Order: sequence, then C-alpha cells, then structure tokens
Amino acid sequence: MENFNKNSALIDIDLSGLIKKYLKNWYLFAISIIACGVITFAYVKIKKDIYLIKADILISDENSGGGSMQSAMLKSFSFGNLVGGGGKVDDEINMVSAHSTLREVVKDLGLNKKYILRHSFFDKEDLYKNYPIEIYASPTVEDTLSTTLNFKVRIDEAGHIVVKVNKALEGHEKVEGSRFPLVVPTQYGDFILNSTPHYVTGEKLATNISICGYDKAAEDVNTHTFISIPDKKSNLIHLEIEESDIDRGKDLLNTIIQVYNQRGIDEKNKEAEIKAGFIDERIDLVMRDLAQTEKQIEEYKKKNNLTDIETEAKIILEQNTVLKEKQIEIEAQNQMVEIIENFLRQEKNRYSLIPFNPSLSDEASATAIQQYNTLVLKRMEIAFSAKGDNKSLAILNEQIDATRNNVLSTLKSIRESLTVSQKTLLDQEDKFGERIKNMPTQEREFIDMQRQQLIKQELFLFLLQKREENALNQSMATPKSTIVNAAYNLSEPISTPKIITLFVGLLIGAILPIIYLYLKDLLRTKFSNRNELETLTSLPVLGEICTHKNKDHIVIREGENSSIAELFRLIRNNIQFVLNNKDEKVILVTSSISGEGKSFISSNLAISMALLGKRVLLIGMDIRNPQLGSYLNIRSPKGLTNYLADTSVSISDITLSSAIQKGMDIILAGPVPPNPSELLLSNRVDELFGQLREIYDYIIIDSAPVSMVADTFSLTRIADTTVYVCRANYTKKEYIRYVNRIAAEKRLGKVSIILNGTEAQQGYGYGKNAKK
Repeated sequence: MENFNKNSALIDIDLSGLIKKYLKNWYLFAISIIACGVITFAYVKIKKDIYLIKADILISDENSGGGSMQSAMLKSFSFGNLVGGGGKVDDEINMVSAHSTLREVVKDLGLNKKYILRHSFFDKEDLYKNYPIEIYASPTVEDTLSTTLNFKVRIDEAGHIVVKVNKALEGHEKVEGSRFPLVVPTQYGDFILNSTPHYVTGEKLATNISICGYDKAAEDVNTHTFISIPDKKSNLIHLEIEESDIDRGKDLLNTIIQVYNQRGIDEKNKEAEIKAGFIDERIDLVMRDLAQTEKQIEEYKKKNNLTDIETEAKIILEQNTVLKEKQIEIEAQNQMVEIIENFLRQEKNRYSLIPFNPSLSDEASATAIQQYNTLVLKRMEIAFSAKGDNKSLAILNEQIDATRNNVLSTLKSIRESLTVSQKTLLDQEDKFGERIKNMPTQEREFIDMQRQQLIKQELFLFLLQKREENALNQSMATPKSTIVNAAYNLSEPISTPKIITLFVGLLIGAILPIIYLYLKDLLRTKFSNRNELETLTSLPVLGEICTHKNKDHIVIREGENSSIAELFRLIRNNIQFVLNNKDEKVILVTSSISGEGKSFISSNLAISMALLGKRVLLIGMDIRNPQLGSYLNIRSPKGLTNYLADTSVSISDITLSSAIQKGMDIILAGPVPPNPSELLLSNRVDELFGQLREIYDYIIIDSAPVSMVADTFSLTRIADTTVYVCRANYTKKEYIRYVNRIAAEKRLGKVSIILNGTEAQQGYGYGKNAKK
C-alpha cells in the first residue's frame, strides 16, 4: 500500500517536481535570459562610467584674527562662540546649497542646456564643451522657461539642416535651412541655432539639444550634489557629485564655491557701504557744528580784542583739568546718546546695525546695544536666503523691535543720569567760579566756547577714526571660506563594472521566469498535479488517472496494458488496502462538481475489480441528474428510484447483469423523482444495501457532487469508504479545502482522493513505448 503519511521525503519530491517544472518551461528561461542579456548589453554600451568628484572648504571664523567690530562685540557674550562652527556651519551649508546659489551656477556654466551627439544607436556622447552646434535664447526666455524643450538636429553632407522640436508653433514642427544661424520658433519664444568652431562642414551630424529654465536645472543640480559636514565640531564643509563628465563635475563644484565666496564678499561690502554712508553723514554734521564754534571763537576774539587768552587761562585750565575732563566726557556721552537715539528713530535704519559701540559709562547700555547688533546680524544672515514670509525672519523682526525699544529706554535713562551728573558738575563749576570771580567776563565766555570746541573736535576725530576702520575693512574683505581641496576626481569610476552589470542582467533573466512561474502558481485557483494536490490536503491520495485520446469512456478491458489501465490497477490495489475488513464492500464515489470524471472513475474502477473475478455492482445514485446510463450507453426500463418508490419492484427487476463486463452488474438511477432527498433517507435504501452486501463482493456508488446537493451526505450511513474524485486543471483549490472541512467534520467517512486528468506518464510496462 502507498504511504499516505507525509514525511521528510516530500521535500525531495517537491524539489524534484520544481526542477521538472522549470525544465518543462525551458523556453521561458531561454527567452528571458536572451532578452535580458541583449538589454543589459545595450545598457552597458550606452551607459558611461560615473566618477565621484569631491571638494572641501573651511568656513572662516570671523571671531578670530581681528574680525569685524560686530564679531568682536558678539564675542563678549557667553553665546558668542555660536557664530563659528556648529550652528554657523549648518547655516553656511544652507547658503552653499541654496537655490539662488545653484541657479547662479547653472546660469554661469550654461547647465540648463544639454548637448547629445549621436554617432550611432549605441554610441552617444554627452558634450559639456566643444559642441558643434550651440543654442541661444533671450535671457528672459531661459529665466522663465517652465518646461524642457528638445531639439533634434540633423545635418547631411550637403549642409542641409533639419530641426524638429517638441511644443513648436503650429506649422513649425519641422524647420529646415541650409546655413547657420537658424531661427526655430516655439510656443515659448524664438531659439537660435548656430555653429561653433568645432563644427566640421561637409560631414553628417546628428545631435539632440535640450534646454530648460534655470530653476529646473538648479533643482536637478541640487538632486545630484551632496553637501555635508564631516565632523560636527569642525568648520569644514564637504561637497561631492557623481558625474560622467569629469570636467563638468569639477567646474560645477568649483563654481559653487566661487559663487558662495563672492556672495559673502558682496554681503560684507554692502554692510560696509551702509556703515560708511551713516558715518559720512554724521561727519558732515559735526564738521558744520565745529566750524560754527570756531567761527564764534574767532568773532569773539575780534570783538573783545583778545590776543593770547589761551595763555592767560592756562593756569586756570590746569587747575580744574579734572573738572573739565568730566564735563567734556559727560557732554560727549550725551551727544553720543543723542546720535544713537536719532539713528534708531529713523525708519530707514529700522534693521541696520548701530555702526559703532559707544564707550558709555553705563554697562547696561553697552550690553543692550551689543544684543541689538547681534539680532540684526542674525537677521542679515537669514534674510539673505529666506523668503519674505519666513517665520524665523518674522520672529527676529519682533525681537529686534523689542530690543530697539529697550535700547531707547536705556538711552533715555542714561540721558537723565548724565543730566544729573552735568548739573552736579555745573554746581561744582559755580563754586569754582566764586574762586575766579575776579577773572574777566571775556575769559569765562571764551572757556565755555573752547569747551564746546573740544567736545566737537573729539567727536569729529572719533568719527574719522571709524571711517578709516570701515574703509580698511572694506578694502580687505575676504571670502567666507577657504578652499581646502579644489574639485578633484577619484581615479577609478564608482559605477558598477560592465562585466558585473552584464552578469547581473543574465542573473535577472534567469530569475524572472522563476518569479513568473511562482506568481502564476500563487494566483492560479486550480492545481495541475499530484504534488500540488498533496500540499492542499492531508487526505490520502489513492492514485492519479492520466488523460487518454480514446473517445470511449471504458478504458479497462481484459488484457489491456496501457498507462491508464495500469493506473486503475494501482488504484484498485490501494482501495483493497483501504477496505481492510471483509465486511467493508461499499465504495461511495463523489466529486465537488460535475465534469471531474466521477462516472468515468466509478465505471472503470468497477470493471477493474470485476476483472479480478469478483462480483461487482455499479449503482447510480445521482437521482437528481442521472447520467450513468447515457455515459455507458445502456438503457433499463426500471431503476433505483422505481425500487425505492414501489415495494413491488424487486432487485432483479432493476439489475442489468454483465451489461458491459462479465461479473459486473449495473443498477441505473431510474426516472427523476419529485422527492429525491426523502427517497435516499428511506429505510428502503438500507434494506437494499443489506441484501446487496450478501450478493456482491464490491458495491460502487456513483453519487451526486457534494458541493451542489446534500444527497451524498445521506448515503454516508451505507458506505464503508468515500472516494473523492478531482480533476487536474479543473477542480478549484477551494473545493479541496471544502473536502478537508467535511472530512474533518466526519460528514463523509474514510475519505480518500483520486486525481483525474493528469499528464500521461511512460514507464516500465506502460503503453506502446514502454521499456522492456
């Protein structure tokens, strides 16, 4: 008996079946491998080697080496170190990779234009420089172009030019000419094609030219350019790009660095220009005040005939030097406070730096001014690349406005304090005046005017010094970064070697059929062979019946030695092992639906058992749709339903003795009754099979399909075993799961399966070509 229990050998059988299935579909593998090989070969021929281009820059630390006045001022704060390294470098990365920066690079290098020279189908050259044909358009067209235009240019030996362009104007899809320059009208404007010194007259030329807007080209550059910080603690920025043209990659990275540095210089120069304008304005104002004071002194001397009042007052000035110095210092600070207040109240200076840090005696005011300048510097950095509705910029504006109000409030307090100090000094001066009351009135008035002159002179010299410092800083404006490594390329390409690419392509060609066959099996609702059936059920499989070309329904005859006859003999032997008790004689044959070969299996199985010399009865109990008589081409005046409905009908009245095979009797279903379920549940059925068991060695029941009607389940009480017939490439997998469920629920007893309709197998003793 065949072993129906699954064991470890099943894995080998499955693997063997899998290999056989692949060998059977060898043509799929051949087609896939050849197709993938050709595609990969074409890809390898067309694809160019990719090189990695790198560059490194070091962000300058403006806080070291005598940087600008604002940087020195920020350095005094505890958070001043944030200006260099860390967050500063992160901000600079955003500046390097900013869309505006890359857009300017694209514009400088013309990267929005691409030139492909076609030598052959597999030989295409991506030209960066030295292209024979160049395309031009007005700056406004390239600046606003929202799509990519493709120009196909073909030139023959005679110099005839044919240009085809997508999105051309109606009637200008094809432009022809005999000489350059050639104007090509499109929906977006006119484009001009002209030859370059690299164009060779008299030779065929095929080139494809594409052009897009600067914005789109900048987006493409940003996608392929990688900018990072190798170490968070350093100020080094690393740039790299993967590029097939080494020169283009180097120029791209070097130009990015150049544009970034130039922007930094322009930013510093702009800041210096604003500062210089303010200082010049204040110098002009102080000069006018100083000239007016000197004119007053001159007129006073002439009016009062004073010649050497300085010498006369020298002793007095030396005695109260300390008092005057304090008065001058307070007055100078008062003037400085007024200048800063006027600067902050002007709308045009709303977000400008306070151009110098006054030496005020009040430490809080100096701190407030430094904080204000810090915020303005930070706003300048963000405003450089941010849009107008930037949230960070709005927050900074609010902070600057609040800090400005704080500075003005602080300056007001300082002025009040200076007024008190000035009043105190004046009181002291009045006391001193009592001591010099005998001094002429002219001398006292002259001292007052001289004091005003000294104050304005000191302020004038201070502003001149700041103007020179600003001019020096402007003339020495340095880039924001130092080039550590200009753009360089790795010597070996980083793209996959061509031999490996070809191997991968062939490997994919071998894998694709496997995936296809797997998905085909996975998505298929039916099974095709015994191995697949055994993966769906744990029920024992008695055997399989192969297809045959003979149109005759009876394939079992005495002396028959075909493959299908041997398979029926094998099933017959297995059934004898299933019926392991001599009292077990009744075999119930059923299926899920019609067309699975239930009647074919039951009739030929009955003949096979009759050939053993056994008395066999084949009884048709599909009384709703009786087809056994038509299938075997036999007729009977009475059948099973007559017997069940009429007690006067005997077994001999419905039995056809040896109708198609000696030793094999047949009982047909008879006419279709109005109450089939009641007849099959009647005691008459049990009495019938009680008598039949006494007469026959085997009784085979051809019953109705179990998934269509419930009649078969009512016959379980009289059957000793159930044979479920399924058909390869016909029975759905869900029907096998249904049989598993009803077997588990014991609605059918001792269920085993026969697989019908498999492919014919040749072997020892099988068929005409059997091996001897």
